[in-house]
Amino acid sequence: MESAVMAPGSTRLKVRGKSNVGRNSITRLLTRNHNINNKNNRNGAARPNSLRNNSNQRHLNFNKGSRCSNQGVDNAAYAINININNGNDTSDSKIIFSGNFTREVYNAICPRLGHTLHIPEDSVQALFNDMKLYPSKDQVSEMLKCARQCGRRNGSSKYITFGEFCVFVKEMKNQNSKQHRKIQATKTNNKCVNNCEVFLGGSCNPTTWRADTAIPELQKYGITFYNPQVSMWVPELVAQEHDAKQAASVLLYVVDSQTRSTVGMIEVAYLVASGRCVIVVAHSYRPGQSIMGETITAREYRDLVEGQTTLLTLVRSKGIEVHKNLPSALQCTAKILRNVSNDMTPEEQLTSKLRKLREVFDSYGGQNGEIEKFGFLKAFHQLTQRELTTNEMYEYLNFSNNQSITFERFCMLMAEITSDNCDMSTTNGWVSQPFQRQCSTNNNTCNIDNSLINGTMEEPVNITSFKKNSYDVFLGGTQSSQWRENIAIPILNQQNLSYPNSTNGYEILDNKIVTDYDVLQWKQMMDNSKVILFVITNDSRSLTTMILAAHYIAIGKNMVLCVQQLPEENCHVGNETLSEQAIKDYNRGRVYVVDMAKRKQIPVFEDIREAVQCVVK
Repeated sequence: MESAVMAPGSTRLKVRGKSNVGRNSITRLLTRNHNINNKNNRNGAARPNSLRNNSNQRHLNFNKGSRCSNQGVDNAAYAINININNGNDTSDSKIIFSGNFTREVYNAICPRLGHTLHIPEDSVQALFNDMKLYPSKDQVSEMLKCARQCGRRNGSSKYITFGEFCVFVKEMKNQNSKQHRKIQATKTNNKCVNNCEVFLGGSCNPTTWRADTAIPELQKYGITFYNPQVSMWVPELVAQEHDAKQAASVLLYVVDSQTRSTVGMIEVAYLVASGRCVIVVAHSYRPGQSIMGETITAREYRDLVEGQTTLLTLVRSKGIEVHKNLPSALQCTAKILRNVSNDMTPEEQLTSKLRKLREVFDSYGGQNGEIEKFGFLKAFHQLTQRELTTNEMYEYLNFSNNQSITFERFCMLMAEITSDNCDMSTTNGWVSQPFQRQCSTNNNTCNIDNSLINGTMEEPVNITSFKKNSYDVFLGGTQSSQWRENIAIPILNQQNLSYPNSTNGYEILDNKIVTDYDVLQWKQMMDNSKVILFVITNDSRSLTTMILAAHYIAIGKNMVLCVQQLPEENCHVGNETLSEQAIKDYNRGRVYVVDMAKRKQIPVFEDIREAVQCVVK
């Protein structure tokens, strides 16, 4: 442990302790700023500066009128304690820098105002200009009004806080970035992983709907996109596609009957259950049709129809419309993205984010001025539709103490995190109120051209009231093998655990096509079970099981997965031999389901007995 002490008016700096780490940079920082008095301090007395090094955070006391010089401070997180004198009210405030963005904003403030967390209203316009940002007078006026309302300050407080200013700076930069993206959108932008507005998911080769229709239409509106279609797919692309989906504001999926669409259906089930804004186009399969030059069997046709029906029932149960054609889906996509901006004035665009932050902050206990750190994690997830990783938690939040988070720091953290990694959130940094209204899972509809009114499928499914029996375990998965009777049920009976009989689980006979009612009945039983076990064996296509598994992975259901890959040669499902392409399609679906489960830390096994043992534990 080391410390540095400077007496008032002294030019000498004493550093105590054995460690020399950072001593030179600290000396340069303090000796350049120690003797500048606080111009706004009414008693005119200079306060002492002090510093102590605790782990990798530096705590500094500065006078408000001093000028900053952070060149000597490295990129580690550090904190500044600032003494602020407002009339007769003297208070200490702390600002903690955890990344480059807040540090950049603070460095822009210091040359003009010195070390302060309170920015006078009459300095806001000039500070924006210093940062090469040029809001109009009306926009600045609306920012000041919004800051007073969100900060719960009365009219006599003629300042905005540093955190509020960070939010406005980020939004100004974001608007400039969007204008730049519109200019660049006419160029090919298939791989804009971190800044795409639309993810073009669903059926890939041999379909050409992206290049022929979707991409030209999106470019016409200046909408950026990510195109995952490649000539040769490899498992390593899963992570890149995940980042693009996280960054996208709208996820447009085409479930085309020209392909098996295994991955597309699995992803839609997951994303819809996650509350993302998903636009779905679905084309029905036909008996005896060809896929990739191969005539599908009657059994595979039923499996594909069962999977697609399961997916669309889950989608419509959320109130999301399913489009029959791509033009209506593209028009809906463009309308949603345009309405994010065009339904608001330029002034409202800049302030909507701060109002949304205040709303979410209050919803997690912030009415009293602070929220707990775990409340912040929940708020962050609500705003960005993602969770902080363990490394990010330690980088941005100090869990070694129980210090709560003020609205000031909440704003700083949201601005910092969504600036450091644009792939961790939606394109706009966090979901604004107007965007949520357009893309909520219960209202993912839009008014489209009357000429396309027949382009959407039937009305949303109403969930019927089924008999509500509760179970300990739901045994979901392959029906053809005997894993339930030979492995799972004996173990569950030994532990006195309840489960639905296999005849009441999802099981489609060769002469029966699945209906919405069947799917909702399965869903009711799974919802009423404490744990779900999904078993995907190496002798079944298991498309429906993978779709249901993805749905329950997304909503956080307590579950265990057993996933077996189909053999690459001599693969048989029943009395049918699968083609090489079919094996690749269904195995690719397994790869995506396993990836989803691992991201949510759900146990995944290859051995059925091990999976069942995990359930009973």
